[in-house]
Amino acid sequence: MPMLLRFSVKGVHCAIAVGKATFVERIVWIMPSPGGPSGTAGVVDLHGRIVPVYDIRATFGFPCRKPALSDVLIVTKAGPDCVALWVDATSGISTDLCPPGESSPSEEERPVFEGVNITPNGLYIIRDLQCFLRDARPAQIQAELQKNPVVSEESAGEEDPARVLETLMERGSKLAQPAAKVHVTVRIEVLKFHLAYQEYAIGMKYVREVVLSGGITPVPGTPDYISGVCAVRGEIISLVDLRVLFSIREHGLTDLNRVIVVTDGSMTFGLLADYITGIGSIPWAIPNSSDPVPYGITAPYLLGVVDNVVVLDGGALLADPKMLIDDQTS
Repeated sequence: MPMLLRFSVKGVHCAIAVGKATFVERIVWIMPSPGGPSGTAGVVDLHGRIVPVYDIRATFGFPCRKPALSDVLIVTKAGPDCVALWVDATSGISTDLCPPGESSPSEEERPVFEGVNITPNGLYIIRDLQCFLRDARPAQIQAELQKNPVVSEESAGEEDPARVLETLMERGSKLAQPAAKVHVTVRIEVLKFHLAYQEYAIGMKYVREVVLSGGITPVPGTPDYISGVCAVRGEIISLVDLRVLFSIREHGLTDLNRVIVVTDGSMTFGLLADYITGIGSIPWAIPNSSDPVPYGITAPYLLGVVDNVVVLDGGALLADPKMLIDDQTS
């Protein structure tokens, strides 16, 4: 089943299909581009390729603002073109409601404006990005949004303009650098998430969906790293607390309000996380790194550390019989 990348702009919850070309970058310096396509805020240099940036906030009819360091760019395809979507935040992955090949929306969603459908819970799914960017009418979109009022999600304080500019320029410089050996280096897509103040990643091929953690039912006789079980779409799955499994020393409070449902087709369980960072890519063969490995995480669960992100071996986790509750209970 295809998956959706969820994101938000000024409290409006949206989603776009996670395709082969979709990945997420932190916001960088956006270079002005007079005469660019309608709706663009400028361009960014993506490893030597100039990519137009669409300000989705403006496309939705909201007032423009300067970039915040927490903003992100979703780099994807709009027809044959590569584009970057400037959004406020990404919030995770979920299963697509409408399988590919269907000529009409599923019963759970309806079209609202060009290229976009809405679900009963107010999620705007961009089904045809090229059409949406080309034919978007901000006034029409605002009229539709007024039917489903949302709570604005603005940042809690103003950032130092000088620091923001310096950080954006630094990020932009790194993004513009040639992608060394991209033509010979196989890369894999990963889902990044935070847990106990450390960023982790796991291969997207193992991720079925990301859901909010609801009621967790403890199961007597299970190991400490099994927090319990919960129901996801009618299926009962076990929940693994990586902090306990890896003996991670806790620093302050964590929320554990996300469940990353992972599967290899035969084994399925959930990994508890504080929040989802986004989607990225890493080399298939992770290079040697001087980055320290967090205490307690060792083979076979560890692939390596890339840019301070701990990359977990999803295959090893799913192949470990210790994750099966039935094998641990009497």
